Amino acid sequence: MAQSVDTLLSPEVILREMSQVELPGTVLSDLFGWGLAARNPDAQEKGNMIESQTREGSIDIFNRSRKVATASVPGTPNTNKAPQAPKKFRYVIPRSAQMMMLTDEDLQQRRQLGQALNMVDQMGENWIFHQKSIHAQEVANLIEFQTAAMLRGTYTFDQVGDELRHGFSGGETTINFQIPAGNKNQLDMLGAGAIIGASWATTSTDIPGDVLAINNAMNALTGMGINHAVLNSNTWAYVIKNTAVINQGGSANTPFATYLQQGPGYFAIQLRAIPWVQWHVIDYTLDIWNGSAFATTSLIADDQVSFFPTPTARWTQYINGCEPITEGPNGTRQLRYGYYQFGYQTWNPSGWNICTHHNGIPGLMNPNAIVCADVTP
Repeated sequence: MAQSVDTLLSPEVILREMSQVELPGTVLSDLFGWGLAARNPDAQEKGNMIESQTREGSIDIFNRSRKVATASVPGTPNTNKAPQAPKKFRYVIPRSAQMMMLTDEDLQQRRQLGQALNMVDQMGENWIFHQKSIHAQEVANLIEFQTAAMLRGTYTFDQVGDELRHGFSGGETTINFQIPAGNKNQLDMLGAGAIIGASWATTSTDIPGDVLAINNAMNALTGMGINHAVLNSNTWAYVIKNTAVINQGGSANTPFATYLQQGPGYFAIQLRAIPWVQWHVIDYTLDIWNGSAFATTSLIADDQVSFFPTPTARWTQYINGCEPITEGPNGTRQLRYGYYQFGYQTWNPSGWNICTHHNGIPGLMNPNAIVCADVTP
């Protein structure tokens, strides 16, 4: 519809700045101790991370023994024992490198976001800050995606030019975290049959019994019990409506001891029937490559429940890779690990290049420590 001259020339009133999309969460990467908050160089406690000077490498695995020492008949020679053989955990570290070009011509003509037209953004400082924040958010999203992929067991990527486009499936190359087949789907963890024998969508299924069996199998495989369960709200509905969960919580009580919303798309819950397990209900999404396009995708799939012990360096760490970075044509050249952001001035046309680098991948040194269950067989 045509607008009048008065409307077109009327002063524009800017009330504030806002986003129509809430920032995705970083619950998983923070839980494992390798989110951006753990990468603050001024933090007193360092995150659950390790640095690698090469893009490819390995970590030696030297397992503890559960064997009982062999007894010997008195007066006989010592029983020969073979040396404990080490294993190797091998890794290849992916890289992300992005650059945003901002010209001074554009920066000096810009008002501050959310401010009136006469509030000029001096040299684009406010605009540059917002663009740097976008870079950091996308690296945080990448690390969160990688962590969610580790709980699923794999992720894939397609190479499009110089880009590697990540997705949970459908790509030409697969990153495999080597979770055993018995720790997936219906969970034949000890080779004695599936633990998930009936669908959790059926209210009469003994969900507490399944969780106890998973905990027992986890102890048998790793010597560690389960402390965390990750699922989405659709799957959580099976748990909270389950007859055994309700009955074991006590008919006079709610089935949960605590039920806290700790951020958009995230609830932390403790059940009375299974009090030692922290349930993380995660519903936020990311725009992820599906093999043909970027699509809004839930980090945690329907009917998926991932169980694992308290994250420690005993069984998992984030491996930060490195690369030499020169900060502009006359900048310093240094080896930078993990996430690193910088900017430098340009000319012809005058402006700034904002650059972000990240090298890293979750390292699952003990693949038996993660269970990825499909609870609706």
